[in-house]
Order: sequence, then structure tokens, then C-alpha cells
Amino acid sequence: MRVLVIGTNRVCHDRLRDQGHEMVLFVPRGRARREDAVGPYSHVVILDDEAGTDLWAETAEALHRRYPFDAVAAYNEHTYPIVRAVSERLDIPTTVDVELFHRVVDKARMRRILDEHAIPSCRFVLARGRRAVLEAVEEVGLPCMVKPVDTEGSLGVSRIDTAQDIEAALRRVGPHHIERGVVVEEFLAGDEFSVEALSTGGRHRIVAVTRKFTDPVTFVSRGHVIPAPLTTDEHAAVTAYVTRVLDAFGFHDCPSHTEVMLTEHGPRIIEMHNRIGGDAIMDLVRLSTGVDMYDLVARQSVGEDISLLLPDEIVHERSAAAWYAAPSGPPTLTLLEVQGVDRARGLPHVQAVTLLREPGSPQPTVRHNFDRSGRVLAVGDNPREALHHARDAIGMLRFVYGWTSTDT
Repeated sequence: MRVLVIGTNRVCHDRLRDQGHEMVLFVPRGRARREDAVGPYSHVVILDDEAGTDLWAETAEALHRRYPFDAVAAYNEHTYPIVRAVSERLDIPTTVDVELFHRVVDKARMRRILDEHAIPSCRFVLARGRRAVLEAVEEVGLPCMVKPVDTEGSLGVSRIDTAQDIEAALRRVGPHHIERGVVVEEFLAGDEFSVEALSTGGRHRIVAVTRKFTDPVTFVSRGHVIPAPLTTDEHAAVTAYVTRVLDAFGFHDCPSHTEVMLTEHGPRIIEMHNRIGGDAIMDLVRLSTGVDMYDLVARQSVGEDISLLLPDEIVHERSAAAWYAAPSGPPTLTLLEVQGVDRARGLPHVQAVTLLREPGSPQPTVRHNFDRSGRVLAVGDNPREALHHARDAIGMLRFVYGWTSTDT
């Protein structure tokens, strides 16, 4: 099959190649990599980040006339509207459900749908403009969360505990998002989890439940562990709740990544996505259960029925954890080197050490997930042990910075 792949998640691209498909990659300039030129693609097309959907569709149509495509696939939400435009222009199939994407990406709309189906959620107000946001904070009450209505990766998310926190929170959200719209939500106290699932037709298979650890101030993800350390009753409550949510939103023939808080009143949704989870969670699923979600999602994206490829019972043979390094500082500093990498990679339980920043890059001020600097994947006999191994290895990394020269 000749597949037009739009956007990234290159592990899924590799799986398509392994399955024998020919691929053409369409990628925005800001997400392109040098190695794409020697990647598993017969052609690579790069357009400006600001290119509209019509230009993407016209470019695909021109190539389609010479080398016809059989399907169009994507694994990143920001590309879904482009996928629909291309699918309609070329009259070729895609499994991407853009309407489902719009139902889940808009946090206010998501909350309204939950209310319509009487699924426990939280108090919320959608507000646009500074004055409306301040009124919403007063209406919802403190503590509360303020979130841009349709971003991901913890971008712009802030917690307000007291009146003195409001100005700092609004600066973090940013004037652009305040004018576009933010959701002010009741603060949900508890432990955070994500549920990784695959839907085929109207049936949902829960593949794994992940325990998530976040920074208490920025809400940037610091780590994950699979399986989540839950009691039998807690696990049943979380999975039943998420299954009910997937039914309500009409998930079908796609993966899902649903983040929930387990509160004293039971599970409550934080956000959800019709895509696989990021942050190497799919690698943790494979290390723990042997289930290759990348392979299954790649197959599903080109119309293959994967319902018989999942085992009848998913067993966690061991635990797997990811932990991130996130040094934060002024961007006037430049990364010179990272020490301790070989030592960390040599630890017996470490599966991978990945550097997310190269020497020469500026010191990040950590505001969202894309600002982190390194990641370790490790395994253990239980969640506590896997987390210990991952944290121990990440602690061996030393990010050495120097002052950026201002000489001209």
C-alpha cells in the first residue's frame, strides 16, 4: 500500500515500513529532521509551518496525480484537519476522525459533553478576556486551574491557590490564550493517571493504566510508571470510568490517551486525546506487557482490523518507568556537555537514555513538556523498583552550561 503520512511520530512510520508499506512524508518545517532525508520514505515534502490546509491538499493532489496514494495516515492531532482536507480532495480513505478530535481537544466542549452524559467531571467556566477570566476564577473558587482551551503538553497550565497567585498564573497562560479562551476549572486533588486504550468498532480494550508524576508548580510531566500501583477496586473504577467516557464521545477504530485524577470521590477526567500517549508511554507499555502499541496503531491507521491481534488477557510481566531531567534556568546559558550518560546507560535495569537537547542549545526555562532535557527508561520487578532505577539513572546525568557570549 502507498501511504501518505502527514506529521510525525516516526516510530509508527517505522512500523508501517516494517509492514511493507511505501510511504511519502508530509511534514511542517518546524518538525522536520535531517534524518528524514534518509528515512523510510520514498519522498519527503516540507512546507512552512504557517501553510494552510488548502496548500497541503493541493500539494498532495499534484503528487497523487503522478504517484497515486491508497490512504492517508497521521498520528499527531495538530495534523488532523490537514488529513481530512487531503482525504476529501484526493478521495482516499483515512481512519482519522476529525469530528471526534474537535470534541476532545476543546476542553470546554469536552466538559459540556461529560455533563450531557451525566459523567462526573468538575466545575468549569469558559472565559475570554482578562476581565472574564477574573470573574470565572471568582465563580469557580480557589484553588482552581486555568488552562488554554485547546493546547497540550501542559502549555500555559496554571494553578491558583490564593488571590496573590492570580497575576503570575495569567502571565503563564499568556495574553494570546486569554483572548482566545481559557477554561477555569475546579482543582482536582488526588493522584494522576493515564489510561491507554484501543477502540475497534464500538469496543474498547484497556491496554494499560499509567501512574503519572508532574511538577507541582508547572504541571510538566516528570515521570510515568506502568502498571500503575492501584488496588483492584481502584483499577476497576478507573477503567470503568474511562470506558464510559470513550462510549460517550464515540471513540472507534483509533487509540486513546485519557488522563484522569483519582479523587476521594472517584475518577475525574483531566483531558483526553484520540491518539496514543506521548512521553515514551508506549515504550513502557511494550516493556511491561509485550504489546507493541506502535505496531497496532500503524496497522489500524491504514484500515487493518486489529481486534484479533491483541491478546485475550494483557499481562504485566514486569514494571517499567520513565523519568525526565528538566534543569531550568535563564536562556543566556548554553549547554556545553552532558556528563554521566555512559554510566547511566550501563546500569543493568536501564533500557534507554535519551538526550532531548544537544550541546549548543540554550538553557530552557521549563514551562511545558517540550522544555525537558533528558529521559531514562528502566524496568523493575514492581512499580517502586522501576521508578527507583529510572530516578537513580537520571540523577547520574549532569548538564553543564556556560554563559552565552555577547561579543560581536
